[in-house]
Amino acid sequence: MCGITGFISPNYQRSDLEKMTTALKHRGPDAEGFFWNAQRQIGLGHRRLSIIDLSDAANQPFYSQDGRYVMVFNGEVYNFQDIKNDLQKEKKIEFKTNGDTEVIIEAFAHWGLNAVHRFNGMFAIALWDHKKEELLLMRDRIGIKPLYYYSDETNFAFASELKALLKLPFQAEINMEALKDYLFLEYVPAPNSIIKGIKKLEKGHYLKVDPQTLSLEPQTYYSLGDQLGTKNKTIKKEEEYAEEFKSELEQSLKRRSISDVPIGAFLSGGTDSSLIAATFQHLFDQPVNTFTVGFEVPDFDESDYARQVADHIKSRHFFSRIKDSDSISMATHIVDHYDEPFAAPSTLPSLMVCKRAKPFVTVALGGDGGDELFMGYGHYNWMNRIQKIRQYGGGGLQKLAGFVLSNGNNWHKRAARVFNYTDPESMWLHIWSQEQYMFTQKEIGQLLDTNYQHETLLPSWSKINEMPISAEEKVSLFDLKHYLPDNLLYKMDIASMASALEVRVPLLDHQLIESAINMPLEVKIKDGAQKYLMKKVLAKNIPEELVYRKKWGFPAPVGEWLKSELHFLIEKYLSPKVLKNQSLFNNKTTQKLVNDFKSGLQFHYKRVWALIVFQMWYEKYMDNDLCR
Repeated sequence: MCGITGFISPNYQRSDLEKMTTALKHRGPDAEGFFWNAQRQIGLGHRRLSIIDLSDAANQPFYSQDGRYVMVFNGEVYNFQDIKNDLQKEKKIEFKTNGDTEVIIEAFAHWGLNAVHRFNGMFAIALWDHKKEELLLMRDRIGIKPLYYYSDETNFAFASELKALLKLPFQAEINMEALKDYLFLEYVPAPNSIIKGIKKLEKGHYLKVDPQTLSLEPQTYYSLGDQLGTKNKTIKKEEEYAEEFKSELEQSLKRRSISDVPIGAFLSGGTDSSLIAATFQHLFDQPVNTFTVGFEVPDFDESDYARQVADHIKSRHFFSRIKDSDSISMATHIVDHYDEPFAAPSTLPSLMVCKRAKPFVTVALGGDGGDELFMGYGHYNWMNRIQKIRQYGGGGLQKLAGFVLSNGNNWHKRAARVFNYTDPESMWLHIWSQEQYMFTQKEIGQLLDTNYQHETLLPSWSKINEMPISAEEKVSLFDLKHYLPDNLLYKMDIASMASALEVRVPLLDHQLIESAINMPLEVKIKDGAQKYLMKKVLAKNIPEELVYRKKWGFPAPVGEWLKSELHFLIEKYLSPKVLKNQSLFNNKTTQKLVNDFKSGLQFHYKRVWALIVFQMWYEKYMDNDLCR
């Protein structure tokens, strides 16, 4: 795992490249390298976290043996040995290193752009072609590794994180549409970023950059939607699907177990991490290292379940409890790591568990992907509920349900917000937003004194919604295409890289994904039980009482903290004086939200937290004098 940077520009110097690359030192503390062509004004930078082939010979930038290509690369290609064997047969090449970097660049030198279809892994790649004088950027199929790029009329630059691009000499301005999307979704969806002129290269895409024209046209080389109907056309028995999934997972884990440094696994006690840890332990004779964190607030602490799973599979388990007092340090420094507004409270335990694991391992296995593949979220149920209400009672019954719930307790009031929409076409996006406790489109308009209708993800959802698949399958595909890469994977990439830890995600092997999305709905949700097939496989490894229990997720008690240790953040960042000086958020609307939260409407905590996170980000990256 590493950090990569680079640019093509007559206005930027090597010193700018060095500043960008230094900003990513946390991603790669083991080595630094640069490629600089003053004549063409192109530079590539690299920070290395050594995982496979720890020798200096594997440092980057890396050059192809024919001298045509130079590359910087972030990630892992797990099947590099197979690709290496194919290259040796076809090209008779003698390799100088034992890692995947040399294999990747020689694969491009031999097969060209088609080489990417051979890669099984997570990656962000930048490849300079001396012959064509062309830069190629590429991101993995699922979007596990991030890649940002900036462009204007005369400059082009890219980096693994936004903070590196902000080291360049240009005037950063807020992308207001991205801010609105953030308030609606809790994250900024691709291809946009919070900064005008900076975009995210989307998953499964490549981008060719001509130094003369700087013309940019991202191209798709892989789409999840295209994989539907490509496998599992023969109807199988439930046990056969379970065996297929188990086999795919074991193969994925074997590929992701290749490492020249210590490797372990996260273990929260939930279905996904427990299945990964149990299967991983089954593949090894010695106890594997597992890691979890817990909270002092009992309703947010499932560490005891993690301990029971660890005891059963006989892993070497490490546990840390996050004290409420620790929340102050974590929360106030969160934007040092997350350089784009990001309101998910699970960033805090993610940062902590990575920090806990780092002294013992350099690679950890994570459980991301299970909820999206096997439909584990509550919003899968909400989609069907509202569709049935509209089917049998139309918009009138929908409004009545919302009215009745709005006069109930805190939970009912929160649930009532799900019914508060007017456009059936964007119904699902509204449901998703309210399941995350975020602002409605109407509220965002009031908050920013402007109209807001979410458009960024609507075309993608409309296309998915036309597919001849079930409502649950539509939502699953939407989550895989958007929520997973732009939210969950971004969260873990930043959290892990903050501690120079590589996190691998076995459930997101593209072969496993293609198999899973083509399995029938009945093995994913059965008799109301979500993630049915995963739990069926897991129940063969650990006791059923640890499998079939209430879903917890991996949140943090931010609502509790905002009323105690973190209360000062409300006063600091959302005071009338600060808002007036900033002139961004409507003061009256913001104060009403804050007062409602303080008066007992606990479900408003996420909106308050989202505003605080943005204000902290704004202070650090846009205006250091915000609160003075």
